[in-house]
Amino acid sequence: MTTVIQLFATEPVSDLQRLQRELVLAHHILDRDGQGLDIAGHITARMPGAETFWSNRFRLGFDEAVPSELHQVDMALNVLHGTGEVSPALDLHAAVYARRPDVNAVVHTHAVNALALASIGTPLAMIDQQASIFFEDITFFNEHHGVFREGEGEAGLVADALGQNRAAILKNHGIVVVGASVQEAVIGAQVLESAARVQVRAMAAGTLDPLPEASARQSKKFLGQKDIFNWKFDYYARRVLRERPALRDALESRG
Repeated sequence: MTTVIQLFATEPVSDLQRLQRELVLAHHILDRDGQGLDIAGHITARMPGAETFWSNRFRLGFDEAVPSELHQVDMALNVLHGTGEVSPALDLHAAVYARRPDVNAVVHTHAVNALALASIGTPLAMIDQQASIFFEDITFFNEHHGVFREGEGEAGLVADALGQNRAAILKNHGIVVVGASVQEAVIGAQVLESAARVQVRAMAAGTLDPLPEASARQSKKFLGQKDIFNWKFDYYARRVLRERPALRDALESRG
């Protein structure tokens, strides 16, 4: 099936160019979803098995992501390609990649509704079938040690707490969502924030009534298919490309 990357490409796209374009689109998709909090939050991606990963330049917002502002760093956060500073908070991403060879994309945002749950110590409940992709696949990190600072071990603590799960809600902080692809991580982050929004509203209205376990498992199996993540990502990518023509120009100019 033709992906959105192929639709607007004017010439053959290499695997690296594809990854970079997906990463740029990821930033704009989550920005449109309201998860871009000024210059905070990070989305990274790596080629499968690589000991390096790509990120947006430090001090840029999600809405400012373009291919020319991406840089490649190693696991010690040394810049290997591109220019600009690297956020020390990317230690978290390096720690996750080091522990999870199955993960090729990491999203960390301060999504408002997920943060609302985190602030009152409430885990995500399976009350929305879309949230079932996180059934038995999300953890709650019930600690806070201040803003990420290099060398203090915070990144390792969060990565350890994430374990083999798809996501973690961080108390008083935000969310971490991972995936085997950019598509999985980004749509996962979007679904998590949407599910948190439903839960916050439901808690204000009455008592939560979670899905039966069997239903949650069946829903997770269906909604967790790779194709569904890809289809959703392409849909949201088409929307941001229609709404942000300058972004399309920036992606096409990459060649």
